[in-house]
Amino acid sequence: MKTTTRQQPTKTTRNIRQNSSPQCLIPLPSTWVTLLEPPIYSCYDEALLMCQYPDGHWAAWIPDFGEIKLHSGQFCRMT
Repeated sequence: MKTTTRQQPTKTTRNIRQNSSPQCLIPLPSTWVTLLEPPIYSCYDEALLMCQYPDGHWAAWIPDFGEIKLHSGQFCRMT
């Protein structure tokens, strides 16, 4: 009779699963985001992320406003 033992995931595998966050939480270029505080009252509250600067800020485009530099605390992903 052949017995099968259940192997526990290795430490590396377990850490990868615990440290991997859902893709939807990572800002990516060409993603629409919701602005938590639009730069002016009369503009849209959504922006399109274009690219990330080396300092961690994002170049974004807001319809009827134009280009703006944002930090990740100024927006959240649209659901």
